[in-house]
Amino acid sequence: MSMAFHIGILLALSVMALVLLVNIASLRSLGTSPKPRVQPMVSALVPARNEERNIGQCIESMVRQDYPVYEILVLDDGSEDGTAAIVQEWERKDPRVRYIKGQPLPPGWVGKSFACHQLSLEAKGDILLFVDADTRHSPKSIISGVAALEHHRADLLTVLPHEIMETFWEKMILPLLHFNLLCFLPMPLVSGSRDPRFAMANGQYMMFRKSAYASVGGHAAVKDAMVEDVWLSRIIKRAGFKLRILDGSKVVSCRMYSSFTGIWQGFSKNLFAGFNFSLPALTTVILFHGATSILPLVSLVGILVGEIPASIWPIVAAQIGVLVAIRLLLSARFQLDYASAFLHPLAMSVVIGMAINSVRWVLVAGGSKWKGRAYEFKNQALAGMKGER
Repeated sequence: MSMAFHIGILLALSVMALVLLVNIASLRSLGTSPKPRVQPMVSALVPARNEERNIGQCIESMVRQDYPVYEILVLDDGSEDGTAAIVQEWERKDPRVRYIKGQPLPPGWVGKSFACHQLSLEAKGDILLFVDADTRHSPKSIISGVAALEHHRADLLTVLPHEIMETFWEKMILPLLHFNLLCFLPMPLVSGSRDPRFAMANGQYMMFRKSAYASVGGHAAVKDAMVEDVWLSRIIKRAGFKLRILDGSKVVSCRMYSSFTGIWQGFSKNLFAGFNFSLPALTTVILFHGATSILPLVSLVGILVGEIPASIWPIVAAQIGVLVAIRLLLSARFQLDYASAFLHPLAMSVVIGMAINSVRWVLVAGGSKWKGRAYEFKNQALAGMKGER
């Protein structure tokens, strides 16, 4: 590969580093906004399917909120474990908690979107806070969200929680969520631009003004989307409403996955769908990450064994230096594992494998799979490949 190609990789990494620095400088923390002048009723909405390991701790953190008027609605989405019993026990102990038995999943819906849709129909609050069952909240979670919603005049507020990572695979792979978000999505354009391409939401914590949520059709508007949070954020911006992303790591925490199997299945579920089933788009991203995250290390090995001219050594060293600096900066800012910064090429290789598996699931293996359900997206994928979606 030519010197010009390697210089191009270095320039791409430098731009990523610049975007990261801008994002770190502009990303505000949840909990820093002034106390809200008014405190409208908030409906905390929790979809739960087979969450007996998490739902009790989630509810326990929500009933301790430092907020005067709110309700906690938990929808049991066809759980086959002890989820329902745990929620019903909390319902007996605290009048703010309400158990809702979910309806059978209708054709054309993804399970989480339908669960959230049902919750929204039951909610009494003027503010809707959707949270995942595996989240934990400090007592300031609701009041900080309401304060930020008012202070930033937002219609949808979402946050980056503190991601709890305990196993090797969690520590290695999950920091790539921060890497991909903060190196490629300029936060000033999320709040300052109306372009829906500069949009993102995290389903672990999404706070809507109910009027804005209803105006765009709520989760019914994304009923067949596997990554419903991202598509909702784009719909919100497309409709002229305001989106705001904050650092919620001091207020909200979440353990997304606890095993490699869970990570593999979760990423495989989302990756192809996240690119609207566009094989050219996903392929482009895979090639880009291969060139910027994996090739520098391959080139270094090639130089050391004499297969690549030593004249490009300074460029390759600079590539690796920028990449490691990006990862270390992310680790310092978001309390991520420092050792994982030096395993970045391995982690990205695994994620690329998940992306390929995501395509295989949809086009070959009969559809995406999640929590005991299979979703047939082949027609959507074929339409996306033809540019019809």
